[in-house]
Amino acid sequence: MTCSKTFTGDIPELTYDILKYLHDDYSTLHSCDLVDRLWCRLAIPLLWENPFSIATGNRNFIEIYLRNLDGDLKTRLNEYEINDNSLFSNTLFNYPRFLKYLNTDKILCSVWKWFDYSSKRGNKDSFSSMCSVSDFGKLIYTSIFNENEVVLHIFEIDISDTNNKYYGTYYDNIFELILQNKNFFRNIKYLNLYIDDSYEDDLGDNTDSYTCSYPLLYFNLNGLVELIIC
Repeated sequence: MTCSKTFTGDIPELTYDILKYLHDDYSTLHSCDLVDRLWCRLAIPLLWENPFSIATGNRNFIEIYLRNLDGDLKTRLNEYEINDNSLFSNTLFNYPRFLKYLNTDKILCSVWKWFDYSSKRGNKDSFSSMCSVSDFGKLIYTSIFNENEVVLHIFEIDISDTNNKYYGTYYDNIFELILQNKNFFRNIKYLNLYIDDSYEDDLGDNTDSYTCSYPLLYFNLNGLVELIIC
């Protein structure tokens, strides 16, 4: 069967089957996307399925997401004292569309680290800086949720950082954007909702509104295989 596919011109299909075995080997996949255009076209989607989980100090993928914003939203970067002309250049791929796995807590950590590095403020202890990160995060979420046809397979809403008193604001932002695009959930197979019991007091009255929103999530999950609420 493999030989017949080779002689009938199915090299891309065979190559992709091979690359899938390297799914979690990001270093090797990075090398593969430098081989030629075919390998690049096949390896890039695998590299960008779950970029927030890659254990590296390189946060360039945040910049890539920002490049997918429309012009008006890009101009808002000046409000956060982020001046990078490369953010206004085009990308070879629509990278947000490759996203398959998303964890809200990992997004927050990635956005915070990139913002802290890129912003001239960089003061983690100031209220204004934290609010800026929260607002700036909206640009990332908008790029992922609203401006691209993202088809997630695994989605984890993780509200468990009890030491961050501004976490509720961050959650408000991301949940609001998600609910504006309910089709975002249509292909999700695994949905995990984590809310720390000790954190419910910090959420205050908003906890009821979040809980009431869970049926909205479930309503569009026709292909759901597993739902975990804890």
